[in-house]
Amino acid sequence: MPHVLMHGCLVGLGTTTYDTAPRPAPKAEGTVPTTVRFHPSESHEIDRRLLDLRVQTGVRWDRAEMIREPLRMARASDGILRDALTARTKRTGA
Repeated sequence: MPHVLMHGCLVGLGTTTYDTAPRPAPKAEGTVPTTVRFHPSESHEIDRRLLDLRVQTGVRWDRAEMIREPLRMARASDGILRDALTARTKRTGA
């Protein structure tokens, strides 16, 4: 399916779109620090995915962006990712 880059967002014809523009990291004041612990293989997988995204999009993300992005996607008005996450959780009990 064809995609075009518009205002920093990848838009596909006939696909769901949402705000994918990376937001600047919040300033330390007034934020909540969060630590996420990963298995070493998951950590390497995240690094590989971040590199793949950089190669494919030209946008450099950090690990925090990798965690923020599913939150943005779950807020999309169509709820596709939110519904998928709910269904997966019900299936796996995770």
